[in-house]
Amino acid sequence: MADSDPLRLLLDADLSSRGLVRILTDRGLDVAAAGRIDELRQLDDPILFAVAQEQKRVMVTHNSHDFPDVLREWGDAGRSHHGCIISFVPTNAYGEMERRFDRWFQLYPSQADWIDRAVAL
Repeated sequence: MADSDPLRLLLDADLSSRGLVRILTDRGLDVAAAGRIDELRQLDDPILFAVAQEQKRVMVTHNSHDFPDVLREWGDAGRSHHGCIISFVPTNAYGEMERRFDRWFQLYPSQADWIDRAVAL
């Protein structure tokens, strides 16, 4: 993947609203929203995270309860990942999410910047 390729994201079902998808795609990002894809909608967190890795996407979730464990298990197994953003922002606070996403994507604009990186939104 070239540095000029758009950053690839997989939004967990809990963050698959049309509004958020639009905010991110308007920035030129390649966004897949699990809540809008039948095959992904009901997947358990570890499986969805594995799909994100297969697709070389940064996982974006609001599930701060389970994803730290998923990341820990992935790391304990010695596996690299394509990044994870865990949001603590209310799911309808689009302006705040937009501001925080912009900050992270300015700091880490390329897919390679997200390898083995996990951040809080």
